[in-house]
Amino acid sequence: MKAVRKTFAVMTFLVFGACASAPPDLNDNLILPGERVGNVELGMSLTDLLALKGKPLRTVPIPYTEATSYTFDGLTVAAHDEVYWIIARDPRFFTDKGVSMGSEQIFARGAYGKPDCVVTRDAVTVYDYGNIYFEVENSTGKVGQIGIQRNTQTCDGNS
Repeated sequence: MKAVRKTFAVMTFLVFGACASAPPDLNDNLILPGERVGNVELGMSLTDLLALKGKPLRTVPIPYTEATSYTFDGLTVAAHDEVYWIIARDPRFFTDKGVSMGSEQIFARGAYGKPDCVVTRDAVTVYDYGNIYFEVENSTGKVGQIGIQRNTQTCDGNS
């Protein structure tokens, strides 16, 4: 009877252990619109951000807000109590559709379709899709940065 109980206990452990999966690797450099860039997530606390990324290379107060932008290697993050936007400026960060810094504008638009709005500002054009935007350098036609937030604000009356 003891052998049966031990066998049952071992089998139960193996069955439930096999069902459990490892937590997702968020340090994958993936840009998920409206969610995260690598291991930096929208909505994470400022304390968690600084514990995760360490000392920023640069901090700049954001005018007319209580928030600050924090620059890390390849990322700029805006936060007050929690992260509310993330900008990727490094080709190692890429979307689930393969768009990264340096991608051709036509590739980004082909991958994401018609943007909610397009805004041209001096040397760049911004293609805004609501929870992700691509800033394209007008001189090269290449993506210079990718930004995410829950609801981007590039359009604000422009289209």
